[in-house]
Amino acid sequence: MEKEKSPKKKQLITNLIRIALLLLIFFGALIYPCYHFMKQTYKDWDTFDDKRIAEVEKRLNMTIPAGAEPLKYNWSTGAGDVQARLIVSGISDPEEFIEKAFPEIGVKELSADENLDNVLDTLNESTPENEKSGELLKVPTDNKSFGSIKNELEESASKLGYSIDFTEVYDRFYPDRIQGQYYYYIGFGKADDGYYAKILYYTL
Repeated sequence: MEKEKSPKKKQLITNLIRIALLLLIFFGALIYPCYHFMKQTYKDWDTFDDKRIAEVEKRLNMTIPAGAEPLKYNWSTGAGDVQARLIVSGISDPEEFIEKAFPEIGVKELSADENLDNVLDTLNESTPENEKSGELLKVPTDNKSFGSIKNELEESASKLGYSIDFTEVYDRFYPDRIQGQYYYYIGFGKADDGYYAKILYYTL
């Protein structure tokens, strides 16, 4: 015949259960805000539905054209800084992609000897504050800024697991841009079925 547990033993078990429940509640209250915070400050996507595509377009202030396929998107923020990386495939013509992805933005191609920073400063001084669409500056391969932008795009793409040799690069300008506070680069590199596009946006 099984002996009944003593009152002291019953109380000990009850107390242990209470402590375990309190610990679960305590750690749950700590973990949930951390999980929620990470969802708000970090995104790493390689599958895309309409909702995700809409968020990417909003974050990067662009349109993903029909036929182009987003492959990878990474977005993070902290201490007031933001970084967004997007890789798109299925592009047959980079210029057509630019026209459709940024329909309200004009494109200016720099000459070989133009200084990109000086052009940005001039645009910042001359563009009215209410014209927020900005301008895309195509940086030719023989311009001294091409190499640094190309390297930055390639390094960023490698962090997403892609090795891309960029042959065309753009610097996107906003009227309220102050050199050194944010960067927005777009690059194109050949793929087996067309071109990859890499969009990189970050603040400092």
